[in-house]
Amino acid sequence: MPALTKTRLQDILRQRLKLKEPRFALEKFGTRLVGSVISETFRGKGDLRRQQMIWNALEAELGAEANRRVGTLLAYTPQEWDIDLDFSSNGRRAKAG
Repeated sequence: MPALTKTRLQDILRQRLKLKEPRFALEKFGTRLVGSVISETFRGKGDLRRQQMIWNALEAELGAEANRRVGTLLAYTPQEWDIDLDFSSNGRRAKAG
């Protein structure tokens, strides 16, 4: 099976979850892709439900390879993501815009 790229992972999640205006913060960590998925699609869903959505989509597309190629993926709404960024760097991050 070919290497799992950031682009392919994004495409899988976009298509399988029908993500609304998704943003991604992904990076390679060893042999796995890890990071965050940001979308309105996650609004009103708890952490466990979000993880189930992500992993069901990955396993449907990649099968057993999903566990070998993907590490931790956290799911946020855009508002949650922006709040987390505001408080990073000891709360000194200036918001753009």
